Amino acid sequence: MSHRRPLKETLSSTLNITPKDPLSWLYVARGYYKLRDYHAVMEACTPALRNERTRKEAQHLLAFGLLHTGQWEIAAGAFLKSINLGNDTDWQVG
Repeated sequence: MSHRRPLKETLSSTLNITPKDPLSWLYVARGYYKLRDYHAVMEACTPALRNERTRKEAQHLLAFGLLHTGQWEIAAGAFLKSINLGNDTDWQVG
C-alpha cells in the first residue's frame, strides 16, 4: 500500500493553492470526485463538514467516497447522516 501525502501538501506543491475556507475545500472535493480520487474526496470533505453552509453537500460527497472505496458499513452511516441533512435521494444508491 502506497503512502499518500496529505492533500493540503499535494495541492500546495502541485497547484500552488491552499484552500483556506470550507467552501474552497468543497470545490476541491468536487474536483477530486470528478477525477474519481475518492480518498482525496474524503480528505477534502473534512473541513467542509465543520461548516453549516457546506455540511450537506460535503456529507453527500463523503458518503459516496466511502462507498466507492468499499467501506460499506461506514458509508451506510454516512448516507444516513446525509439523508438527515436533507439529501433525501441518497437512499436510492445504485
